[in-house]
Amino acid sequence: MSIGFSKQSRVGRELADQWSQLQNDRGARAELRRCKSVDEVVMTVVFQRLCHRLRPAFEGQSNWEDRLAAIVGLLSHVEEITTGGSLARQMSMPEGGRPVVSELRFRRLLQRDRTELYTALVRVLRMLKGKADIHDLAHAVFYWGNEIKKKWAYDYFPNVPEKKSA
Repeated sequence: MSIGFSKQSRVGRELADQWSQLQNDRGARAELRRCKSVDEVVMTVVFQRLCHRLRPAFEGQSNWEDRLAAIVGLLSHVEEITTGGSLARQMSMPEGGRPVVSELRFRRLLQRDRTELYTALVRVLRMLKGKADIHDLAHAVFYWGNEIKKKWAYDYFPNVPEKKSA
């Protein structure tokens, strides 16, 4: 069974509510932002409460707790929710003639496995000034693997300005 993260899905609505609560609870948000790893996120009360609420929605999924912990930790780094855009497309948008996230950094991101993804995405969210579509972010993190990596490549590379040759 596949878990949906759209705005209309139960999990998507819970994540949006969690993000809103974090905006109002600076202490909880700060605690999550200080987490350097998914393991540290797992040890927070905020995550454990959300985990308890969503347990029925993830029935039958393997290792869902760690994947959800990564999502919750990353939510604390989102300052503003954007809609309808892929995170990879946001990374490619030109800023001063260059993509926000360089091609080299993007390629390295695609090489990350699930355990290395969290810290890399914290950096990416900082580069994006905390703006992200939390539903797209959640879907990508939860299902991180070859299919997501290919989708991100399709979203990123066509939008990167071509380099001028000498």
